Amino acid sequence: MNAILYKDLTQLGHDWTKQFAIGLAVIGATAIVLLIDETHMPAQVASPLFQTVFAVIGVTFAPLTWEAFHDDAAEGIIAMMRASGRAAWRYPAMRLVCALPPAIVISLLFVVVSLSLVPSLRSFADGGQDMAMVLAPALIVAATALLQTILHGKAIFMTTQTLDHGIANAVSSKNPTADDTPAESPTAPLAIRVHDLTFGYRWHRPVLEHIDLDVPAGQSLGILGYNGAGKTTLFSLITGLLRPQRGSATINADVFHSMRDVFQLTESGNLAMTMTVRENLRFRSMLYATRDNPHPIDLEHLDELPMVRAFELQEHLDKKVKELSTGLRKRAGIMAGMLLDPKLILLDEPTNAVDPITRQLLIDLMRQLKADGRTILTITHDLDYCRQVADRVVVIDDKRVARDLTVADYADEAAFRQAATLGRERGHVDFGLHK
Repeated sequence: MNAILYKDLTQLGHDWTKQFAIGLAVIGATAIVLLIDETHMPAQVASPLFQTVFAVIGVTFAPLTWEAFHDDAAEGIIAMMRASGRAAWRYPAMRLVCALPPAIVISLLFVVVSLSLVPSLRSFADGGQDMAMVLAPALIVAATALLQTILHGKAIFMTTQTLDHGIANAVSSKNPTADDTPAESPTAPLAIRVHDLTFGYRWHRPVLEHIDLDVPAGQSLGILGYNGAGKTTLFSLITGLLRPQRGSATINADVFHSMRDVFQLTESGNLAMTMTVRENLRFRSMLYATRDNPHPIDLEHLDELPMVRAFELQEHLDKKVKELSTGLRKRAGIMAGMLLDPKLILLDEPTNAVDPITRQLLIDLMRQLKADGRTILTITHDLDYCRQVADRVVVIDDKRVARDLTVADYADEAAFRQAATLGRERGHVDFGLHK
């Protein structure tokens, strides 16, 4: 709960619109109480007007709760909660615990102060009406949180545990459905096994169908495919954010002991946009803290950490993520994930829309991680990145693994490009621009 509470308070401190909404609600409620007091309204008129005060408080805090769920889903915070090893029910429980106290406290203050200073309202203390009014905003907020939990239930609850001890002795990485297979089977244990996997967002419209893919520990795998081929969906199935309709996708629990060993870079970088990079790192450190390791990130010496210095982020630690360029945001997202020392790294288009310096930094980092024995899966359209970083490339096309290539087998760049694009590259295209 401390991590979510820290995140909410920090974001509130940065967002003047939320502060303004809360302040406006307090001022409006106070004005209603003063109006009742100054005009000496009879009880039958003052009663419904006073009840409006608590409706205003509830209606003010409910959208804040709604927005918190929405932002956490969009920024990958819910997925990060699951990756940190927390039980699925903890996120909605923590979100509710953080949302209810402000509404209850403000309501209680208004009841106590109003009944003390406005004689015409003291009748509310009889029969427990005062407590009913205190709880009214809390019920509105709780109903909003429940509705958002239902709407985001797929991301929160429809996840699966992909860690499995049953694949430790498997060593083959060949894909029986592919046109090409690596020449030799690796001797390393499998890091990931995908077996006969089928998935579609609609039951009769599969995005992936009968996928078989084995990834040995320590291998760097590039995943290619045209837009909409299901590459990102495959990542979500491997990490358990989606459930297969058929088959399985498992991570070897004998190689990676928990999901804390897994880092997946999403488009948002799993960073809260309205928080600074330093605040994001503090939140992540609190989220991943355990009794054995209460401080997984050295927050006291962030500026001196090699990962921070390598990505040249020292001067950007105290900037909000939304103020960073695309390249810096990508650097910050990878740096934040790598500070937790993951052993399995899944990257989705890491070199997309970044400057040449950031691209080369990413390539250098991935090459060093590969040399260190980390397992890397990269979704990319960058064939040069594959040639520099990947040991192996699989191409997904028409819902299946269409080709499985060993990069070292292609000394000629043109031959590799021809194989990786399934021979569909086009040259001298007539766009009708010249008569």
